[in-house]
Amino acid sequence: MDLLQEQVVVLTDKVDALHRMIDQINSRIAEVLTGQQAYSSQCERNTQFGIDPSVSAYSGAIVGSHNVKHKDILIDNAYMNPERPGSDKEITPEVQIQRLTAQLTAAYNRIAALEEQLLATRTHH
Repeated sequence: MDLLQEQVVVLTDKVDALHRMIDQINSRIAEVLTGQQAYSSQCERNTQFGIDPSVSAYSGAIVGSHNVKHKDILIDNAYMNPERPGSDKEITPEVQIQRLTAQLTAAYNRIAALEEQLLATRTHH
């Protein structure tokens, strides 16, 4: 296996690991949101009884799955299925490395954003 192929394999493994991490973070955010929704419901009931809960509203979340497309994830069907009929273009290892590096960078940025979002949600409780 030459150096470029090894780099492609390593980057692919890293991207896969980042996808798993993003899924875990999304699950944690979903858990926090579920808890926050219960908390908000309780606060609404408290407000009915004259108690001021001082709750800040949450703007939203993205709970992902493997089948959901995301703005930070580059989909390359030819790379995912190189034996697809009608696929006469071969992606060079250099292009694969560039794309995987871009995905890796986007995934790191997305993880950082999700961690900040999770931290911000926790500090509001």
